[in-house]
Amino acid sequence: MKKTVIITGATDGIGKALAVLLSKEYNLALCGRNEDKMNKLTGELGGCNIYAECFDITDGEKRHSFCESVKKEFGRIDVLVNNAGANTKKDKIADIDLDDLRYMFELNCVSAVGMIKEIYPVMAEQKSGLFVNVLSSCCLFNNPMTGSYSASKDAMEGISKILTKEVKEDNVGVCNVYPGGVDTSFRAASNPAYLKPETVAKMIKFCIENEEGCVHDIVIRPFVENNMA
Repeated sequence: MKKTVIITGATDGIGKALAVLLSKEYNLALCGRNEDKMNKLTGELGGCNIYAECFDITDGEKRHSFCESVKKEFGRIDVLVNNAGANTKKDKIADIDLDDLRYMFELNCVSAVGMIKEIYPVMAEQKSGLFVNVLSSCCLFNNPMTGSYSASKDAMEGISKILTKEVKEDNVGVCNVYPGGVDTSFRAASNPAYLKPETVAKMIKFCIENEEGCVHDIVIRPFVENNMA
């Protein structure tokens, strides 16, 4: 029986690269916001068993509806990849717009927790599963002008590490992925010296397919990044 993997933020970057990489071996449940990009992606995936929806991940009702549909479609859920996220604006702490700060927490933390709450009961009943939370190396190397984004990712990191201890008794694993700079449309300008999204996707696939224990943390950064504290 093929395992089922949910990928949020699947229409671009790491999420898209992972969907392509897993398409021949897994059932995929994909969500994103852009219908044109989603249609193009699902067309590229060919004969893979896919369930896809487009909606704003911060909408709790639509998150719930999507997860319920995935459960009905595939019957079980083996992996949730919380990949959706963004850095909408860079400011010094003193200049942060509080609405921007709230949105960053809603997108990068609250929505991911919402997905976990929807999926965990399924994994607990199965007594198996894996949560993959795509964080950021900003959790490890805090930089100026990234206050809202870093704080939201730091919050998700804290939740994820607590989750690791809370779900272990149900044979459910948690893996935190800390990418450095990745050359995707997430950034305003392309930087070929950054990681390719496919590189990060391969790391996530390794975590999914590891059969002994659980890979809890993966940090992968391009050589061009030299901030170490």
